[in-house]
Amino acid sequence: MSTIEETIVPAATTEETRAEVIEQRSRNLTGIVRDVWLPYLGTRIVLVLIGIMADFYLLPVMKSNPIEPSVPLNTQFPQLLWLMWRRFDAGFYIDIAEHGYWAASTLNTASNWIFHPLYPLLIFPFGYLFGGSDAAFDIGAVLVSNVAGLIAITYLYLLVRREFNSQIAARTIFYLALFPTSFYLSAAFSESVFLACAVMCIYYARQHRWWLAGICGGLGSLARIQGLALLIPVIWEYWQVLSEQYAPLPDMQHMTGVEKGRAWLYSRTSGLLVAAKGFRNWLHLVALSLIPLGLVPFFIYSQIQTGDFLASIHNHSVGWDRQVSNPVRLVLSSIIHPLAPNAMEWNFWALNMVMIFVFIGFTIWAFRSLPIIYALYTFVMMVMPLSTGSIKSISRYYLIIFPAFMLLALWSSRGKSVERNFSIVSLFAPVMAICMVFFVLGLPLIA
Repeated sequence: MSTIEETIVPAATTEETRAEVIEQRSRNLTGIVRDVWLPYLGTRIVLVLIGIMADFYLLPVMKSNPIEPSVPLNTQFPQLLWLMWRRFDAGFYIDIAEHGYWAASTLNTASNWIFHPLYPLLIFPFGYLFGGSDAAFDIGAVLVSNVAGLIAITYLYLLVRREFNSQIAARTIFYLALFPTSFYLSAAFSESVFLACAVMCIYYARQHRWWLAGICGGLGSLARIQGLALLIPVIWEYWQVLSEQYAPLPDMQHMTGVEKGRAWLYSRTSGLLVAAKGFRNWLHLVALSLIPLGLVPFFIYSQIQTGDFLASIHNHSVGWDRQVSNPVRLVLSSIIHPLAPNAMEWNFWALNMVMIFVFIGFTIWAFRSLPIIYALYTFVMMVMPLSTGSIKSISRYYLIIFPAFMLLALWSSRGKSVERNFSIVSLFAPVMAICMVFFVLGLPLIA
């Protein structure tokens, strides 16, 4: 009898445990659908409606300009549903997916070699799956962007929920979805693909799953040049984990500032020295080296096709007039030489300058309020575009700085939470709508 009971009871317990696990997973999935996917998709529907109205009511009355979208093409169903997302650089990505990179002779011009290959590679199979036509590649590009956007916000929700709670996570997603240039996550641009790679890289780094972090970071480098900067916050996180494992910090509650500094320095140096004796730690370091090495296949391909291993890097300066420069000098120069409002200028000066100072503030705030890995991510992603000698497209480049939305979610959840949330939404939503109209109309200032 006892034998029968011993056999039955564990089985029942196991069944109960399985039921609990299934129920928990169901609740998690329901929460993600309710708090993440539905609000995000709701903003995408609004953007489509804004795009349709801009195509039908504003585009036809604009004066003819060779760079503006074609009115006949963009006012017909169903083409307008994907053509509204094909503006500016989108054509380069889709052309790479459809026809490949241009000849080496174009490297001295504004060549498509400046664009990294991950996004076009993802478009390629869908383009041929849908028939191989120009429209098929357009649809494939929009599909890839939106699926990548859903992956990005899902991982971001899981990451923020892990750090704080589900309420903060849900608000983070909502603010990202309403950010003035968030429509680029649905456009035929690589922003959503890079954001997905970056968030997954940080997510796995926080879980100390270094190989997955390295792979995701390497894919990020293959998506955009900013992916190289992912190495800085991830290496910091790895250093802190190793140091805490081999030489944990003592209780510093009653220490002076100087004593705390000495204890931290001792832990981080001695811990690293002890960790260096472990072979597994070196393997993890190899895993993280995949972040910059993600670009190597592209460089090898560049060498084969053009004879220039760094064709993409060189084309930044030669063809696109972007070279490494002092970011402080650029900001000061941009302040001293403002641009007058001009819809056909490839620089939305007012919006870009506001974004620069807002995200400088976010960077300082992140170092004060978030784990350092997020602050370092914010810093490098804020500084890197400013180090190219131009503030063009800054408002788009800063879209991927997700810790900023974490900070806003934290701020709006404290004190007068209703009023704070309303102030953010009432600022973001109308500006996003206006920017979406500019984008659909093909006005270069929002490129």
